[in-house]
Amino acid sequence: MADGALDILGWIARAVGLFYLVGGLFTLRAGRMEAFLDTAIASIEARPADRAERLRGWSMMIIGALTAISGLLLLLLREAALYAFLANAAWQGAAPGAAARQLAGRRRPPSHDQRLPRLAGHDGPRRPAF
Repeated sequence: MADGALDILGWIARAVGLFYLVGGLFTLRAGRMEAFLDTAIASIEARPADRAERLRGWSMMIIGALTAISGLLLLLLREAALYAFLANAAWQGAAPGAAARQLAGRRRPPSHDQRLPRLAGHDGPRRPAF
């Protein structure tokens, strides 16, 4: 009985590994397409590609590669899958901080007055009548 349960668990792990492998490959493809489009748009606009966008694209490619490797290792039921998943989680945790540092100081957010829509004859928020 216990041997049958372990076999079922192994097949479930393989199915999850296949899911992650396919997801990682799709992410790699999307990252490659994004890099191509960023380069094409930059060349159309006759300007260099944005550094923050390139960093975002590379980060997406690394995440896709780590996801695909994790899925392949899990599909093969290797113990190294755990370390690949942990590396992927660490990278995904660090990527937003790196992106925030890249984007810091690029644009000032609009002031409160600029965010509010202005209607003809409307001076601001109304107070409740009660």
